[in-house]
Parts: sequence; C-alpha cells; structure tokens
Amino acid sequence: MINIPETLFIGQWIARGAPRLLGAYPVKELDYNLVIDIFGLILREEEEPREGFYIVQYPKDAIFSDVYGGRYFVCYFSGMELRQLVGLILNAGEHPDPFRGALVRSALRLFRRGEVPTTDDEWSGLWNQILSYPKLPLEQRIADIFRDVETRVILSIMLEEGILTIDDLVRRTRERLATPVTRDLIVSYIYVLSALGIFEVRYDEKALIERVYLLSDIVFYRRKPEKYKEIATKIPEYKEAYNEFASEYVAAWEADSSVIPEVIGNPEMYSFVERLRREGVMNVEDLSEEEKKMVEKLSDIKIVKIIGGKVCFLSDPTFKLLFPRWTIRDVLSKAKDNEEFRDIVVTWLNILREAYLRKR
Repeated sequence: MINIPETLFIGQWIARGAPRLLGAYPVKELDYNLVIDIFGLILREEEEPREGFYIVQYPKDAIFSDVYGGRYFVCYFSGMELRQLVGLILNAGEHPDPFRGALVRSALRLFRRGEVPTTDDEWSGLWNQILSYPKLPLEQRIADIFRDVETRVILSIMLEEGILTIDDLVRRTRERLATPVTRDLIVSYIYVLSALGIFEVRYDEKALIERVYLLSDIVFYRRKPEKYKEIATKIPEYKEAYNEFASEYVAAWEADSSVIPEVIGNPEMYSFVERLRREGVMNVEDLSEEEKKMVEKLSDIKIVKIIGGKVCFLSDPTFKLLFPRWTIRDVLSKAKDNEEFRDIVVTWLNILREAYLRKR
C-alpha cells in the first residue's frame, strides 16, 4: 500500500535573491523559509543547482526540525533556465521511491504548461495525478510520456544516433520541433525516458560531459483481439469489418505512434479497452452516457466498430520494447575508422549488456 504524501509544493530560484514559494497543495500555508532550506539541502549535494531528481532528508537540528526532522523531501529541479523546484513533502516514516516517477512526470507537465496552477481544480488535478501514477502499470507510464510530441522526436533522434551528449540531443531536438522549447524541458524528458529504461544517462568523467545511450526502441501498434473468433461468431458482419480495417491498417500503421499512446496513456479510456478485451462485445444500450462518449472516440480511431447496436472490439492497442539492433549496426559502421568513438561505442555495448541482463 502506498501512503499519501503531506503536500506538493512549487518553488523558484531567484537570481541574486532568495528562493520563493509559488504554491502548495493540499497544505497551502508553507513557510517560504522551508523552501530556502530545501534548496540549501540540494546545494549541499551539488556545487551548483543542476537539473534533475533529488531526495533530501531534513536535518534534526534545523529551524523546522520539530516538524520535519528526519522526513524526506522528493524534489525535481528544472535547471537554471526555468529555475523551478517541484517537490513532495513526505510524512514521517514514508519512503521516497514510490513517488519518484510521479513527481518527475508531474514536474514535466508543469514545465510544459509554462505556468503554476491557479485554481483549486487545477491543483487537485495535479495532486490526483501524483497519487494515481505509482499505481499505473509500466505499459501506461510509457504510453503516457509518448503522448507528447517532444518524446517522440527525442526517441527518433536517438534511434538515428544511438549515443549523444545531452547538449547535442537538446540542440537537435530543438531544431526538429516546430515550436520553441526550453533546454530544461527537453532534459526533463530525457530523464523520464531514462527512468523508464528506454535511455541510460551517464556522466563521462574523462570528457566531463553527460552522454545519453539508447537502450530500447519502442513501437506502438494494434493486434487482433484475442476474442476475434468469439466476436465473429456472435456478429456475422464483424469479420468483413475487421478484414477491411486490417487491409487499411497495413498501409498506415506508423501513424499510430501518436494515436495509440493517447489511448493507453488515458486511464479511463484504457480501463474501457481492458473491459473490451474481456468481453469482446457490448450492447450500446447498456452503456452510460460517459461510456457512449468514449465509444464514439474509440470508434473514430477504429479501436471499436458499432454493428447493429453492438460495440465490437476491432483492434487491440499495445506496444513493444525492441532491442535497437538496426541502430547498433549503423553506429558500429560509423565507428570503424574512429578510434575515440569506438571506445564510446564499447561503453554503450557494455551498458546495453548490463541493462538486458538485469531484465532476465
């Protein structure tokens, strides 16, 4: 069972000034001096505030030790462009690990949005996302991040290169995106993909730079429903409808790189898809108004087909993580005549081996 943190807060580092508290929820009245203490604890870990994830424990001999002494603060700092700190104050005895992914994803949403929540509804929505995220299966966490175009662009670049410094990956991502995006936001996406096991980020002590290494490719696609035969037996017209869909899908499956993540990454919609997997066919008249609206959306993207008042499961949205064999082949070819790059490639291959041995 996952406990509920005490509160979420957003702070900001002010150049030539003290950090300030931008907002908190559900405990709204936090002392801004506490935010200063948290920034101070982060600075004790780094020579300067760098972007990334931090777990800090409040000391037992500081200003707020009577309340927070020994408790953990789970934080994500955007970097020095946005200068924002998003953090969770955990209750006494609560362990930070379950909230790592939830906090980073929520921070990413805030950075992408570009503004702090201003209403109770907005704060409540963000809070509920944090509480629900640790319960999501890996499938939904991966799909959720790929709903954003930035993620898909970053992965496409890494599939071409296999290995890049963070600075090079940020620059190339900015070049491909149609709208301006901050460095902090792109780096946050990279760290999320690293946390999900798609990338590995390591510091090269010799070159004094951070490198990003590709671990997995990912493909979003549709498969034939497991209950295909059962549905076809119940609905005579279903087989023809499925064959028509399948012939069209073969020519246009790559478009699902943006469509399928929206389905799997939406908890309500994906819950309905899981119900379809179990039942195969539903009566339209038995559905609630909300479910009918969902069926309409799923019908538009050909996940379901309505035949004679029946909702039929037409295609099952899913994804698969793939070993990046083609990227490895291309990178090895580039490394043939470059001894310095060969050493970097050997490091990448060792990282890949370690990652896949851990999965066994």
